[in-house]
Amino acid sequence: MNIWILDSKRGVTLIYKSFLDLPVKDDLVSGLLTALNQFTLTEFKEPIDSIDMGGFKWIYILDVDYNLLFVVADIKNTESETLKSRLEFLKNLFIKQFGEDLKNWTGDIELFKPFGDTIEKYYAHWQAAENVDLFADFFDMLGVFQQILNLLRGVIDNQIDFKKQENIIKNVVELFYNFKNRMDIKKIQELSKISYSKEAGFSIFNINPTNVDIQVVKKQIMYLLIQIIKIIKEELGHDLALNYFSDQNIFNYIFNNMPLLKKLKLEGFLLQLFLLK
Repeated sequence: MNIWILDSKRGVTLIYKSFLDLPVKDDLVSGLLTALNQFTLTEFKEPIDSIDMGGFKWIYILDVDYNLLFVVADIKNTESETLKSRLEFLKNLFIKQFGEDLKNWTGDIELFKPFGDTIEKYYAHWQAAENVDLFADFFDMLGVFQQILNLLRGVIDNQIDFKKQENIIKNVVELFYNFKNRMDIKKIQELSKISYSKEAGFSIFNINPTNVDIQVVKKQIMYLLIQIIKIIKEELGHDLALNYFSDQNIFNYIFNNMPLLKKLKLEGFLLQLFLLK
């Protein structure tokens, strides 16, 4: 995230800390932030609260007592309440530290420089906490995908028609062979830990989230699931495949774990995956 502390009257930047790359210069952004706030105050008689702009989410807090404008920008999937609470915390900290100085401030911004180190310290704490939550969600996601893969193994193993079972296994083995030999997969060591064999079934639990982009892993496992379901449906037909999915309690698993799937944003993907033709 990027953080500005501005003089709301003069548009002077007191503090700017950047943890993200913005496509425009800082001085232009500072002027735009102040102008937007002044516009809303003039036209709507209240300060701006938040706005989506340039691919980022922007949160504003105006302190009229000290003529300060606090702004944070972060990527759009960051929760607004999280950004607002962090910005409010920094605002209170800044005013507590510099409130008396601001009353007789002569315009020297060097006075506020040490607060940049304070922002960096708390940003590091927030990042560490986010990583803990992110890794927890990652392992929850792996658990869901592994359970789905285990249930799909049951679908394959319980085929009455031996020829259909043989064709499914052959196509799944070919799928994994082609997957492992893709150049983009070979470059990512953790993805090579995804495995399948007729004897052992599917395995994805050896992936280390600290060594890989979590979104890349999610995308590739979802790709494999889509292809496996496609193989099963093409061999059995849609209706018969649904019967096997039901017999293996796949739908029961999805509905019984709906709160977790919603938290991981997987419920729509899984329902469409199994139900749509």
